Amino acid sequence: MFILLTGCQKKDVGNAGEAGGKVKTLKTYHDLKSNENLLLGLPVRLKYDDNTRHLFIQDWAKMSIIEIDDGSNVVNVYGGKGKGPGEIQGIDNFFVTHHHLFIVDGNRYLINKYSRQDGHYISSLDYGKLIVKSKNPIHPPLTDINNDPFVTLNEMVLLPTQNSGKFLYKLIDWKGNKRADIGTIPKGYSNKEDNKTYWSALENKDLPAGALNEAFPVNDRSDPENIYLVYSAIPKIAKYSLSGEKIWEHKIPRTPEVDTLVNNLSIRANVVRNHPNVRVQRIPVRKYVTGRSSPDGDLYLVTYTDPAMPAKYHRPVWIHQFNSKGTLVARYKIASDVDLSYYPGIDFRKHKIFATLFKGLDIRTYQF
Repeated sequence: MFILLTGCQKKDVGNAGEAGGKVKTLKTYHDLKSNENLLLGLPVRLKYDDNTRHLFIQDWAKMSIIEIDDGSNVVNVYGGKGKGPGEIQGIDNFFVTHHHLFIVDGNRYLINKYSRQDGHYISSLDYGKLIVKSKNPIHPPLTDINNDPFVTLNEMVLLPTQNSGKFLYKLIDWKGNKRADIGTIPKGYSNKEDNKTYWSALENKDLPAGALNEAFPVNDRSDPENIYLVYSAIPKIAKYSLSGEKIWEHKIPRTPEVDTLVNNLSIRANVVRNHPNVRVQRIPVRKYVTGRSSPDGDLYLVTYTDPAMPAKYHRPVWIHQFNSKGTLVARYKIASDVDLSYYPGIDFRKHKIFATLFKGLDIRTYQF
């Protein structure tokens, strides 16, 4: 299939001059300070806590979250592979609050809660009983966090409800009591779209109806009572209070780096149309794949790189900075000789971006 793709011609994506924000290219990096006590299996997802200046590393091989200080000394290890209390079968995501760390085990529909004081397991929320499970295949957790369980800074839980009503998420407390509905499902969304219609839309550079509800939350670190909701395919940003009130909503302006992804999807769709015997799983339409917020409430969104495409079509990781009102103010291009993961940790005080490799054990730091 890759050979077929390289023979296709790119189409004109039109004028992408609507982009805002200055572009800064990040080329120079340093490897994270090594430490003989820090032995990683396969680091994939990073999060940084500005309060303690600790980096949290999701180790896919060890099925655990490793917390290290600024000297790369291991502070705590959370989880670990197994079926006992606090042990993990599969990490879909993890969340860090002031006192606790939470791991979403999507294989068992559990959210495990641990103490940040000593890393010990506290309790679990069985969210499998509280959601309507999708009949569609679950997206691989390392490449998609859309419509997945999410833990807020005040330790409430957002559960996906796009398959059962008018909203994308419902907010519950740790006991399972419902508090609010958050995020309306966009008009035109349909989960009954057949493959032919889906791929035809992509070929024409339109959004398939089944992609309109792709969305993921990001905590607003300037106000724990608010969250950002990023519609990753449209794309647009909405800001909500945890009472369910929509504060504002803005469509994200076009950028050349996102337009190239639209072009890539169109190329794939063209291959499927012209080679109907080629079996291709539906590709989720993601223009943004994850996000972080600064202590001031600025939102940093990471663009999707589409690593499954041949090298000819690979794109670097971009991070777009939006202010607390949703205005695009800066765009950071991370130039790299290898593919980087799009789940970075960000030290906003020292303006550092921590990035893992798609294939490798190194963790790089870029100054921005």
